[in-house]
Amino acid sequence: MAQLVEHNLAKVGVAGSSPVVRSKRNSPATTVAGLFLYPPHGLEPERERAFWVVAVALFAANVRFGRIIVGISQNLVAREARPMVTEKSSSRSWMSDAAIYQIYPRSFKDSTGSGLGDIAGITQQMDYLERLGIEAIWLSPFYPSPLVDGGYDVADYCDVDPRLGSLDDFDDMIAAAHARGIKVIVDIVPNHSSNQHPWFKAALAAGPGSPERARYIFRDGRGEHGELPPTNWNANFGGPAWTRVADGQWYLHMFTPEQPDFDWSCPEVHALFCDVLAFWSDRGVDGFRIDVAQGLAKDLDRDDLDRWHLAEGDDMVDDGTHPLWDRNEVHEIYREWRRVFDRYNPPRSAVAEAWVLPERQYLYARPSELGQTFNFEFAKATWTYDDMHTAIEKGLKAAVESDSASTWVLSNHDVPRVATRYALPQIKATRYHQIALDWLLRDGSSYDEDRELGERRARAALLLELALPGSAYVYQGEELGLFEVADIPWAALEDPTATNTHGPKREKGRDGCRVPLPWVAADDPAHGGSFGFSPADADAAPHLPQLHGFPIMLPIGKKWTRHRCLRSIVTPSGCGASCAGAPTILRGSILTGAPVLRMVPRALRRRHRLSPRQRLGVCDELRRSTRGAAGGQVLLTSSPLADGRLAQDSSAWIMLGEM
Repeated sequence: MAQLVEHNLAKVGVAGSSPVVRSKRNSPATTVAGLFLYPPHGLEPERERAFWVVAVALFAANVRFGRIIVGISQNLVAREARPMVTEKSSSRSWMSDAAIYQIYPRSFKDSTGSGLGDIAGITQQMDYLERLGIEAIWLSPFYPSPLVDGGYDVADYCDVDPRLGSLDDFDDMIAAAHARGIKVIVDIVPNHSSNQHPWFKAALAAGPGSPERARYIFRDGRGEHGELPPTNWNANFGGPAWTRVADGQWYLHMFTPEQPDFDWSCPEVHALFCDVLAFWSDRGVDGFRIDVAQGLAKDLDRDDLDRWHLAEGDDMVDDGTHPLWDRNEVHEIYREWRRVFDRYNPPRSAVAEAWVLPERQYLYARPSELGQTFNFEFAKATWTYDDMHTAIEKGLKAAVESDSASTWVLSNHDVPRVATRYALPQIKATRYHQIALDWLLRDGSSYDEDRELGERRARAALLLELALPGSAYVYQGEELGLFEVADIPWAALEDPTATNTHGPKREKGRDGCRVPLPWVAADDPAHGGSFGFSPADADAAPHLPQLHGFPIMLPIGKKWTRHRCLRSIVTPSGCGASCAGAPTILRGSILTGAPVLRMVPRALRRRHRLSPRQRLGVCDELRRSTRGAAGGQVLLTSSPLADGRLAQDSSAWIMLGEM
């Protein structure tokens, strides 16, 4: 037993290869991976020991082999884990049922002292990644880049930025990952390149009407002398969406002037990216994340362009006719890519970043195309019952419609960290994350950040996310409960949003979630350190200021939390003090009549074939029954029980049901 739980009670200031963590001790519970385990009451010593063996086996089981526990009765005995019940088709990829850890390479681990994280730093921490229990790592761009947009301005799609390492370093990293059973996903940026890409330099040199210029979107301007841009669009990161070149033509850039958009009507562009996908697949890459997947196909040969908006989401339509976003023609590209993926054994996998209407997400996830798309509704949701319920239902519905698996994500490199979002007032706004963005703009001074509450909610959200069917994506530092860094000086910001937005649309940008990770508590930046991000003899400071203070969450990996047949549920906000009462035990026969239990969607119950005898524990002011038989006791909580009561507004938990 000691060996099974030796990593579960970490101390402040752990040095070496583990990030800074701090555990909470709560007797009589045992703390595992930052969660709280409670054995059933009244067990004989041998059976209590059997409970802990079974419980720890549950959290240590490798879910890719389908090993789970569905319940423990009062007559407890050590049981073998049951095979997981799924509706997985033979065509589904490993991605459909995986815990995937996103790495922002520049901020993960600096092995050279340059102040930038690098590929070798990822290799150095591969043991830590293995201990997390994740099945794959996803690397944000590491390609040669001027770093105008954090590496999403790519100058060479088939190399590694020299500041981050070399192709040999990349090969070593892949080998280290595969040796530990960890797959590797890389980011592909097909909507645009850097203006330093050889193709764009050739386009500028070749002039109007040339084959080189046909690879990008160049147009003549309006006005008597072409002095006006072709349309009135503003770019996503602020400023005009068109830039004029020396010969008078204009080129389109939907993000920054340094990121010119490819013209996907050009066959050479198609051939380039088929070659890129093959290049990385040949090196052993297992899958791809597709950046701005909804933006590749465009129709600029129409007369009504000025009435449309370029900013993502402003005027999305559900029929594929927007001139820039989510056009039906984009799916021809991904069917072409699928033929590249299927040349490999096993076929390469992919997931789309597609900020589209929820009812069209499934198109990108079809087996004949990318196979999976992010459910951003989950990441956009506030910590409220209605938002979370709706997001889960939409995610499951989209998976059914596309014959794919659901994806769940709370944070990534583009949005404020979840612990901070949940620490701020949960107010419904006209734009998702509007409260957090306003708070960031004002250096964290516009609203109170209740970090203790945010940490508890974030822990509960992670437990919920990892209990849902499908794949879960965890952003680096999310397993530590890291908070957003709001007070980065404006002069130190790297995100182009900070300099390109103005007036009422001013934003500080995304640097607050991209700061370098803490690894060693004793290496305090106040005394010249970097929390172990860089070597002790580093030549440069980390490229962004780091978080002040330490998080209190422990690493949460799939080995400890991916248990799909056991239910987890989130206490809805706004339910009043009475929600802090003892758990209510509800039979499966009345699930449909329990409003709070809509958080456990019908599709989820069907997928796992819940028996009517299986029970769920909820904290519900409408049902105050306190039947506490051993067959309905709390097994696992995200916050400790206090006098047998669950923490209000911040708990996810799992009940032991009858076998």
